[in-house]
Amino acid sequence: MSFVIDSQSSRMAEISEKVKHGERLTLEDGLFLYPSDDLLTLGQLANESNLKKNGRKVYFIENMTLYFTNVCEATCAFCGYKRNPGEEGAFTSTPEEVIAFAEKHYHPGVREFHITGGHKHTVPFEYYVNSIRALKQRFPDVTIKAYTGAEIEFFSRLSGLSYEGVLKELIQAGLGTLTGGGAEILSERYRTKMSVN
Repeated sequence: MSFVIDSQSSRMAEISEKVKHGERLTLEDGLFLYPSDDLLTLGQLANESNLKKNGRKVYFIENMTLYFTNVCEATCAFCGYKRNPGEEGAFTSTPEEVIAFAEKHYHPGVREFHITGGHKHTVPFEYYVNSIRALKQRFPDVTIKAYTGAEIEFFSRLSGLSYEGVLKELIQAGLGTLTGGGAEILSERYRTKMSVN
């Protein structure tokens, strides 16, 4: 066991030296770092590399937040957004309504659509796929950043597809990247603590 730890520490030190000297990391370096739980070192290496490339500059893009629905199967203690089907304030926008909203608020500076929302179990998975597809067809130059890890898990249950199958369908429809957050809801400890059911 000690040999494995020493070997891992030695490999991390080698990678740290590469970053310090501005050397490009290899695929093998990436495969070593990917499963690492040493988040402090990973964050420090990423910050060091970023500072070398960008200095202390920070860059932002302008995005537009879109919500397809606020109807959700989950009951989370922290959420004030969710509505039950038929409840006052509940909504589910059609792809056409989402596009109309986006067209009304769009300007050429918008580079990303940021999409999260409820886990509405009374519509098929195709509803979510078609909404992404319609947006991408209407705004081909805007990156679609949609859905959290929790939504991908929900879509898997809804559709019967694997996580990979869900992601393939969404990417084919125009998904560019996932939103951050949400995956913590997949932890049973967190679900219990936050009354997610």
